[in-house]
Amino acid sequence: MIQITRLDPPSQLRLAGDLEKKLAINHFEVHKSPESFKFKVYSKDYVKIHLLKMFNGKCAYCESYLPHTQHPHIEHWRPKGKVTEDEDHKGYYWLAADWENLFIACGVCNSSYKLNKFPLKEGSTYAKLSSDNIHELEKPLLINPCTDNPEPHLGFTLYGKAIGLTDEGEKSIEVYGLNREDLEDRRRFIARHVVCSRLDDIIADISEFQLQPNKLIARVSIKVKELNYFMSAKSEYSAMTKCIIKEYRNKSISKFFLEITKKLLEDNIK
Repeated sequence: MIQITRLDPPSQLRLAGDLEKKLAINHFEVHKSPESFKFKVYSKDYVKIHLLKMFNGKCAYCESYLPHTQHPHIEHWRPKGKVTEDEDHKGYYWLAADWENLFIACGVCNSSYKLNKFPLKEGSTYAKLSSDNIHELEKPLLINPCTDNPEPHLGFTLYGKAIGLTDEGEKSIEVYGLNREDLEDRRRFIARHVVCSRLDDIIADISEFQLQPNKLIARVSIKVKELNYFMSAKSEYSAMTKCIIKEYRNKSISKFFLEITKKLLEDNIK
């Protein structure tokens, strides 16, 4: 998971979203209707297209590419219909078309793991009405990739396993399913055969050609360029790649290795 700068909402969403919000509040709070409410605005194609662009065609949570055949899911960070942790909660119906509450996610993260879960920190209180001050009442226990920097909360081993560095990190791994078997297998392959392989080659080249600087630069430039791609926001599992490079830096005493990898990290700062 990486931090994402949220784009401005699609222009069509403003008017349609405000209208649906008023209808939902009227349905749940004024009439207190027991009937279900049909949310329509969030699922519009223009919303999905905008979210795919914002998240670089990747799942907001696991960073896997979202092929067209997978039918990417529009995900509500705060669930629109109900909340697993509070059986009396009717869901955040007033945020069903709120741009700040919408993400794009793969079907597995959304439908098999996240579902309607929205855990809060101990002592925090759920907002249940549109008039409630969410930011004063709630302290979410999940990482929001558009408002939080995931880096202090999540780490990765050299074998692609996600590690929770904080309570938020551990709970996010659990709720988003970030260590499910197939995902961890895919990250392990990228970690070992792409990232670590290139870093090991660079270290070997430094040892072999340390007295031939021109030849050394020529040898490592292609591998550095490839690593730069795998660190970019458009690449799968870029957060893991960054963690692995940092781990290699912690173990290296080579000034040349530290210099080129420092530039890699600096070039990919958001």
